[in-house]
Amino acid sequence: MTSRWLVPLLLLLALPATLQAQWYQVTGSAPLVKGELEYARQQALEDALRQALLQAGANVSSLQGLKDGALSQDIFLIRSSGDIRQYQILQEEERNQRLYIKVRANIRSQLQACEGQQYAKGISLIRFSLVNPEQARYGHLFDINKAVTQALYQRLQNQRQTFVTQRWLDANLGLTPQFFAQGDVRITPQIQQLARDTESQYLLFGTLDDLSLRQTDDGLISQWFSHPLRAFALHLYLFDGLSGKLQQTLEYQSEAPWTFDKQAKLNVFEQTFWQSPYGAEIGQLLDRASQDLTLQLRCDKPAGRVVKVDGDEFHINLGSRNGIRLGERMLLQHKADYRDDSGMTRSDRRPAAGIMEVKRLYEDSAVLRTLNQYAPGNVQIGDLAVME
Repeated sequence: MTSRWLVPLLLLLALPATLQAQWYQVTGSAPLVKGELEYARQQALEDALRQALLQAGANVSSLQGLKDGALSQDIFLIRSSGDIRQYQILQEEERNQRLYIKVRANIRSQLQACEGQQYAKGISLIRFSLVNPEQARYGHLFDINKAVTQALYQRLQNQRQTFVTQRWLDANLGLTPQFFAQGDVRITPQIQQLARDTESQYLLFGTLDDLSLRQTDDGLISQWFSHPLRAFALHLYLFDGLSGKLQQTLEYQSEAPWTFDKQAKLNVFEQTFWQSPYGAEIGQLLDRASQDLTLQLRCDKPAGRVVKVDGDEFHINLGSRNGIRLGERMLLQHKADYRDDSGMTRSDRRPAAGIMEVKRLYEDSAVLRTLNQYAPGNVQIGDLAVME
């Protein structure tokens, strides 16, 4: 298949930077639902160009959807500092009820690195919840929330430049998403405590909102004459563990053919499930979620906690795994959270005197000492350590 469009993608640039064009070759894919080839082609193309922008070096702006070479509505929660100048579709293939498109894209990327990019931030996952357990009865998918949590955790483990994956908490912690957006103050101390317990800067929770089977035209699934379509909807909640506040929400939804027998009882941790069209589509969405979380947090600077005070030495829970190096400078901040008149918990950080330097470094910790005569006073366990 030959090149069809020359497409400028308008991208919001945060700061001026040197531009350089380079070719990238990637493969995107999308499910083939009821033979809707054109829609699948469009989705696979967007997936491929999205991956090309990621390879070029993503930063801060909005990637927009493509439709016949024109800009359309926002599709992805992606941040990019690249500009697709030209692309060419090299190959198109249908395989296992998915459409795969190989694309060669010329991207003008900004050679601009954000300050936090060289550091990895600690993150832990809380077992996702199943909103409608009755939807799991087909296929016996009652543990799919655990399997999806574990699968996303494993993907984040592979993003070592951005994340130090601390733990995934396989427990029902009673989190109630409908209260998150309302700023329920009761959740803040719980999130902060979980972050302390797991030594994480961020916590990720999720809900599986829809696993339903699409009904046939006569409203019956029971006939099961052909492979019905099954929905999958995932809602992610990203928390700042230091403040305990909800920082970002991300939503993903799709559908794919359900190719198993009506009475099947599946093990959602085995490849039989994940290699099916439905499992593969969930895997694709989790790949996208991993990329989005990387883009969301890659430019953030790491923040740790003081875990020990020994005279004029301060031990923190950031180390070489986070990208910290000997001789780097850091600042200490006193935590001074408070509740306002409305009962809302507010975060406050008060800088301690003096600039710290990393004097000793270990895999998961470092020791700081002051660089000048101003020794920080009243530093306590739990105070924060941030990059200068």
